[in-house]
Amino acid sequence: MNNLYLKPNAKIGVMAPSSYVDRADIEKSVAVMTARGFEVVVHLQTYARVHQSAGGAEEKLAALHALYADQSIDAIWMAGGGNRALTLLDGLDIKLILKNPKPIIGFSDVSVLLNSIYAQTRNAGWHAQLFKKIHNDEALDQTLDILQGRVRAMDLSTADVVQDGQAEGIIVGGCLSLFHYLCGTNDCPNLQGGILCLEDTGDEMSRFDRMLIHMKRMGVFEQIGGLAVGEFQILPDDGARQYGFSLRECILDVLDGRDIPVVLNAPFGHGHNLSPFPVGEAGRFNTHNK
Repeated sequence: MNNLYLKPNAKIGVMAPSSYVDRADIEKSVAVMTARGFEVVVHLQTYARVHQSAGGAEEKLAALHALYADQSIDAIWMAGGGNRALTLLDGLDIKLILKNPKPIIGFSDVSVLLNSIYAQTRNAGWHAQLFKKIHNDEALDQTLDILQGRVRAMDLSTADVVQDGQAEGIIVGGCLSLFHYLCGTNDCPNLQGGILCLEDTGDEMSRFDRMLIHMKRMGVFEQIGGLAVGEFQILPDDGARQYGFSLRECILDVLDGRDIPVVLNAPFGHGHNLSPFPVGEAGRFNTHNK
């Protein structure tokens, strides 16, 4: 197991596993983190660009593996999200990661790396803000409080309780449109009794519903012990006939009567709230005290 929590003055490596990022955003975020006492090393690959991608898969893997191999680096903070982190999964050097465990930090497209690395190495990471956004993140103090272990709970007081209950299990999940691709592969964590967290943005409800149904058919909702649904930014239907089904209805449909704790509108996602949570760490989920 890796040391999940960031120590004071930790040395952070940065690389871009997905879409390209702007140098100005990275440099501003470096300045913010340096002012807070952290040392930041930005791999040159971070500024690569091929079409929308931050370079090719081999270039990204070389950068990621270099940061893992550098024993002076305590954590790897992903520069941005977007697309094409999935292209890295088949090339991950699992032996290297096992030999040099450290948490990765990020969300959105990074969800596939967080879950795959945990599934294959049992090393946990953080579903948390992307590095490029740190410099204008009003919730950075909250993020660092959680990443450094000063706060170890997510406040669910504003979430909507769909089904009451309590659960204990490994926390997994992230962006629905990425996580559902992992189901049925070696990149999917063991879901038995797990606490599954899901959020997403930028699509119609009909497509999110298909993803949830796919996960149901893969047996996901028969295995998990709890479900925390974060923010979903749902686009209007692009058609003459409205889909009509709400996220709540779709969630209850795929649960098919399973009596497990469920909340909607938990404070994490692509919207206004992004409270970090660990992927691959044991947690307790309680709707009674939220």
